[in-house]
Amino acid sequence: MRWIRLITREEAWKRAERIKREYEAIYGIEFELEAAFIPLASVVPTQAALSEVKLLVVLQEIKHGYNAPVIVIPHGSRYYLIDGHHRAFALKKLGFGEVEAIIIKPKGEFVPGVAKTAEKERLKRLEDVKIVRD
Repeated sequence: MRWIRLITREEAWKRAERIKREYEAIYGIEFELEAAFIPLASVVPTQAALSEVKLLVVLQEIKHGYNAPVIVIPHGSRYYLIDGHHRAFALKKLGFGEVEAIIIKPKGEFVPGVAKTAEKERLKRLEDVKIVRD
């Protein structure tokens, strides 16, 4: 079995900062980072499949205190997952109603590319994600 390394809280914030800078360069508008707990029911996945092996590891680690935030971008009344699909899915599976998130908030109007990806993949909620054996 392969070794699976999970992201730390600090690495999640560094990743969010990097994504923020990339989005500012791509979209030509400013973004800000905000920490919040958001309802899992409002989270839209942007990845159609998850690794069963990694999901099992994340489930176990969450039971033992693992709590790195996911990274999302808001659009309409939904939050599109940029990073943390396994974490969000595992929390939903364990019966949690919320997830800690780093929200990359735009300071202007735009449609994020991940919203288009989710629509193309017919992803509307976490339950739409397939778990694949690897």
